[in-house]
Amino acid sequence: MSDTSITALADIAERAIRGVFAGSVADLAALVHPAAINREAMAEPPPTRGTGPAAFHATGEWLRAAFSDLVWATEQEVVQDDLVVTYGTMSGRQTGDFVVWTPEGAVERAFAPTGRTFTVRQAHFQRIVDGLVTEHWAVRDDQGMAVQLGWLPPSPGYLLRCHRATKRARRESVSGS
Repeated sequence: MSDTSITALADIAERAIRGVFAGSVADLAALVHPAAINREAMAEPPPTRGTGPAAFHATGEWLRAAFSDLVWATEQEVVQDDLVVTYGTMSGRQTGDFVVWTPEGAVERAFAPTGRTFTVRQAHFQRIVDGLVTEHWAVRDDQGMAVQLGWLPPSPGYLLRCHRATKRARRESVSGS
């Protein structure tokens, strides 16, 4: 593989990550194949579980509903054949409920906003075919994020706030709001 094609694949992967964080469906349509799958979507809302740009955009909407000031900083990229691994940090501030979903598409729990910031390391794996992302999966430091945000160890007051946030999220998921 030439250095040019390695650079091009790394650029597509980087733009796709940034597109999920802050782009539109149209931005992602230029980067994500209509049949692309996000293998991380099983703990995300039902709209993220489809395929293509709209599902990838729904992941971004889900993240932005919970976290403001989201920033992705790439530290290293590795390209082998059609696979790009992008390693770096995600940071932000929790200003909304972070809702976790069951594989069946129901609200499992919600973490009430703490207003705290976090910075965690992640590795995103993207398969790129004919210039479009066809598959995504990731390795994330969710425990590190939970500790930085004050979810762990939970105080009794925070557990009560999360209980209320979970009830609210379940009501909203049923009513479609």
